[in-house]
Amino acid sequence: MSDNKPFIECRAVFEKKGAAIFFSHLDLSRATARALRRSGQDIWLTEGFTPRPHMVFSLPLSLGYESECELVDFRLRLGAVLDERAVKNAFPDTLKIKSVYHPKTKMKDIAFARWEIAFETKAEQRAVADCFAKPLVLIKKTKRSESKCDITEFIKSLECTKRAGTVRINAVLDCSAEKTLSPAYILEGLEKCGVDFESPRIKRCEFLDKDMQIFK
Repeated sequence: MSDNKPFIECRAVFEKKGAAIFFSHLDLSRATARALRRSGQDIWLTEGFTPRPHMVFSLPLSLGYESECELVDFRLRLGAVLDERAVKNAFPDTLKIKSVYHPKTKMKDIAFARWEIAFETKAEQRAVADCFAKPLVLIKKTKRSESKCDITEFIKSLECTKRAGTVRINAVLDCSAEKTLSPAYILEGLEKCGVDFESPRIKRCEFLDKDMQIFK
């Protein structure tokens, strides 16, 4: 935090579960802004005709995905004291606050995300893991283009377990501004390999930095 800034940087770590998994990023932004105002904290607001809390979120989730590690940066006015309990009490249970603190890192320092991908299948655990043990070329899409690429180049690690017909994949995937992979491509890769599955459930568990340490 620079002494020249007229505000204090703060970061909240929160869950996104229940009905909130169907919030669009705009819905999430509005709900978060309302909660911050409701907290009674001396929130630093943007200037202009429609002042609002300044917020920076971690990489948005797709609809239907759960998360245990969403992040939002906000600001308090210079001289204000952060009240973690007040912030926690202002958020709904579906956006439960896990911690609030003054960050020493920037969102751009996020390098990876750990995901849990669960689904029902008759395929053996080994057959699922083998899909990602060799190059797996898919069409990867962005807002501006699409191109063929080997998605295993975006996978830092991947472990697979099976119990009572449910396979759980624990995968660490690239998650930076320059290089990122949605867990949807893991499911698409399974389909390409001929693995039948149903009832997929996807949860983001934590963000990691370039050294594979939990991002804070």
